[in-house]
Amino acid sequence: MSSPTPNPKTIPLPGHFPNTISDAQHVFNVLQIGGIAIVPTEVGYGLLASSVEAIERAFSAKQRRPGHAHGLIGSYELHHELHVLDAERFHMTRVLTQDLDMGLGIVAPYRPEHPILAKFTPKTLANVVKDDTVAMFVGGGSLLREICRLNYEAGQVMVGSSANLSGRGQKFRVEDIEEEVLEVADLIVDYGLQRYHVYGRASIVMDFGEMRVLRMGSCYELFRERMHEGIEWEDE
Repeated sequence: MSSPTPNPKTIPLPGHFPNTISDAQHVFNVLQIGGIAIVPTEVGYGLLASSVEAIERAFSAKQRRPGHAHGLIGSYELHHELHVLDAERFHMTRVLTQDLDMGLGIVAPYRPEHPILAKFTPKTLANVVKDDTVAMFVGGGSLLREICRLNYEAGQVMVGSSANLSGRGQKFRVEDIEEEVLEVADLIVDYGLQRYHVYGRASIVMDFGEMRVLRMGSCYELFRERMHEGIEWEDE
């Protein structure tokens, strides 16, 4: 039996190994021209988009209901610039995402004057800002870190979501992603099975303004142990 024909939108090419530097550059280039990319993260494959039109196409392909919150994907530097937290809480997010290499959804009050937000239309901004806070995923593996670095240096905003139809759960292999979602992507980065597939969950989301967990996601037991105190923990 012959091998399946490789998807021309997919990298690495057959016979090539992952290269986070060059693969991140490919993703960045696609985002710059208004495209959509599917990329691997520790907590499953995600959809990335930067232009308003691409963001709308991505969420339409997911069949996401109108008005659902949009999360930013960014570097620690962007998180530190955009969010409003005290030094102790920034210390927490730095240790978790940088020193302990844990991908984390961070919700916090924000600086409305930050120029990155000026790139959104009022409609899109209304989905990014919820209850005077902005959610941003920070971390998530070496490829996503490099993509975030390139976007930060270029002043380009990036919105992301899980690469699956709404309500269908995280996808940890490209071959498990629904066809409707694969079709909307201009580039697919396939690194195979992702690290936290054993959890079958999305990322942890923590409101660092209110110091409460909004979603108990992958590696929650590690997160809970590393935080130790300062949070009223809920039983799973």
